[in-house]
Amino acid sequence: MKVQDVMKNEVHVCGLDSDLGTAGRRMAETGCGALPVVSGDRVVGMITDRDICLALARQDRRPADVEVRAVISGEIFTCGADDHVAEALETMRIFAVRRLPVVDDEQRLLGILSLDDLILASRAVGAEGFDGPFHADIARTLKGICSHSAALPVAHAAA
Repeated sequence: MKVQDVMKNEVHVCGLDSDLGTAGRRMAETGCGALPVVSGDRVVGMITDRDICLALARQDRRPADVEVRAVISGEIFTCGADDHVAEALETMRIFAVRRLPVVDDEQRLLGILSLDDLILASRAVGAEGFDGPFHADIARTLKGICSHSAALPVAHAAA
């Protein structure tokens, strides 16, 4: 099964100059937890609702006063529409991400692939001709993502 068989084609985005309030409202309005960040028609990053929350807590600033460019890492993990879903799952597992922008060879956005999309497309066992993700593939990916999260240090406030 290829990424194009599972990805969502309609993608909501924000720009580098967008402020965190605008990005957060767009996520709330569309029911998504992450937005690809674009410059022109090229994907340059991702921002999540968690990124927004943590940035605002660290900086103690208003969402309208912080631009997306100040929050994103600049490190972007993507996949191609013609990639096999197994490759996308591997990328998600290795880099501990739940969503991948789907891009062409020039990093132009074609869609987005989420772990949720892959879960819905997965099966417990294969039927003849099924080469999509299996429940075990999804579980292995989620375990990899969660073990990355468990390894992150937790900051504690001084009492």
